[in-house]
Amino acid sequence: MAIVKMKKFKLFIFDENRENLINKFQKFNYVHIDESDFDEDNFSEDDFTRPRSSEDLIEIDDKIKRSKEDIDLLLKFKDKENPIKAMKDGVSNISLEELTARAMTFPFEKIDGEIRTLVDKKDKNKSKIQNIDSKIAELKPWEDLSSSLKDLSKLGYVNIYTGTVSSNHAENFEGEVIKNDLVYLERVSKDKNFNYYLMIVEKSIDDEIKTLMTSYGFTPINIKSDGRVKETIGSYEKDKDLLFEKNNKIEDELRTYLKYLEDFKYSYEHYRNEKIKIMSERKFLKTTEVNLIEGYVPEDKLSDLEKEIQKVCKDNYYLRAEEPDRDSKEVPILLKNNAFVSPFEIMTEMYSMPRYNEIDPTPFFAPFYFIFAGIMVGDFGYGLLVFLATFFALKKFNLTDKKRRFFKFFNYLSISTIIFGLVFGSFFGGIIELPSLIDPAEDSTLLVILSVILGGIHIFFGLGIRAYMNIRDGKPRDALYDVGFWYMAVLGAIGFILGKVLPQVAPYGKLLMIIMIIGMVGIVATGGREEKSRGAKIGWGVYSLYGITSYLGDFVSYLRLMALVLSGSFLGLAINMIARMLFESNLLGKLFAIVIFVVFQLFNAFLSYLSAYVHTARLTYVEMFNKFYEGGGIPFKKMIENSDYFNID
Repeated sequence: MAIVKMKKFKLFIFDENRENLINKFQKFNYVHIDESDFDEDNFSEDDFTRPRSSEDLIEIDDKIKRSKEDIDLLLKFKDKENPIKAMKDGVSNISLEELTARAMTFPFEKIDGEIRTLVDKKDKNKSKIQNIDSKIAELKPWEDLSSSLKDLSKLGYVNIYTGTVSSNHAENFEGEVIKNDLVYLERVSKDKNFNYYLMIVEKSIDDEIKTLMTSYGFTPINIKSDGRVKETIGSYEKDKDLLFEKNNKIEDELRTYLKYLEDFKYSYEHYRNEKIKIMSERKFLKTTEVNLIEGYVPEDKLSDLEKEIQKVCKDNYYLRAEEPDRDSKEVPILLKNNAFVSPFEIMTEMYSMPRYNEIDPTPFFAPFYFIFAGIMVGDFGYGLLVFLATFFALKKFNLTDKKRRFFKFFNYLSISTIIFGLVFGSFFGGIIELPSLIDPAEDSTLLVILSVILGGIHIFFGLGIRAYMNIRDGKPRDALYDVGFWYMAVLGAIGFILGKVLPQVAPYGKLLMIIMIIGMVGIVATGGREEKSRGAKIGWGVYSLYGITSYLGDFVSYLRLMALVLSGSFLGLAINMIARMLFESNLLGKLFAIVIFVVFQLFNAFLSYLSAYVHTARLTYVEMFNKFYEGGGIPFKKMIENSDYFNID
């Protein structure tokens, strides 16, 4: 249960073996390739090249992008599967060799080119449809024009105007225009903001009418229609229908390519793994004959790695492996834990991987996460429901490693929920009465005390880990200064305060006060020990002691354990009360009662688990990790990409 020990290696091989060796590395998988650097004292940058160019990377990225686009396109034509059946069937298992063979025999460029040709045609038709829609939208307000503007424009003694006037001025505009007998005004249509007009003006009064039009904000509009507008719109609609028909035929043709969906998935995963090889080779250093490869391998797999190298290079290689610098941030991190702890690694990964000189926090926070989440949900029924669902999924569904770990995580949390559901005597919010050790509604004070006690254990356990790390690294004084004095100050203060209210603790009050004072003096004396001047040492020491106030906030944070179990319990109780009232009425009420109970209890279960997941993570990251854990490690990058569509072995 720890960070996997690594070996840093340097490997010299002949360039002729490079391609076969990188293939072996990928099959072996447990190799993390690092950037190789040349010795600046003996060599110059001109003495070396990188085996693969950036153009290789651009090319493979393009293939990955195109294959993914093809998959997404073809999935749209696939009949929707039952989600339960799809998860049960899961993804197929395939070896790396078989994946490569299937991808290499598939004429990707040809089939992808055919699909893209069809998609381009479809996109061009879509663009034409959008253009037609835009033209129709422009003509729509003029649809009711009874005459052809082209015919009207042939009248030599009049001028034709079409345009809009704001709805606010339309009434006054019309009133002014109709006063003149030499003007024909037709309001063709109107909308919320504008009125649309056709005006036929005798040329003799054209200037006068133009002035009037300007004064009312008349905006001329050029109507692009050779005949009647309605006929033009109809013609456009026919053109649209024709384009839609063409696109439907293209979609039918694209649907025939659905038979290649699995082939595109093979290609996609193959290209992703090819990218890993290219990116790895771009980290090699190359002369005309020799390649230098640097990287990391788990210590227990070093001999296996050398065997793989020998298969390719025979005796024509030089391998040197050594212990990496413990304090280096470049050492990649691989975690290895037992079956219980392993699913909780997702929380460590989500926060940050540990550095090589730290410890894996997963086995230390996992029991707390298990307990806290169980308390927050605290319902036997919810726990049983999630346990059965996750157990069924783990046994019956063909899951990827990532999904399997996710289901295991919630399977373990459901066990904790069942345990604390029995402690609280809660079954779906109390629909069935169970005996309880603690009644959240009645024993809220006890819950507060338990929450604070658990919080204290959580916090001081984190501090204890920090002390262990200091002692392990040969810094016992730091363990005393940064942990021991804080134990004395905080625990002494808590005990001293309890001595004022609890008779059982009162006899030890003076001793506890002395312990508290020693701890506080120690914090002030050592909190600024890194500073040079005495004043700075004292100043930082006092400031460090001020940090004791943050512990009050830390302890208060753990009250969310009580708050969440109470909120979930009361919401479940309210759902049951409503369901019972409806159930006691007529048949329709009974049906509604069942629906309300099922739907809202499921919702409450979902909400409770979501809250437990988030708030327990918060207590872990903020309250516990803050005491000992920094993170910032680089995850170990295996040579086989995590697949979206297959289990690759």
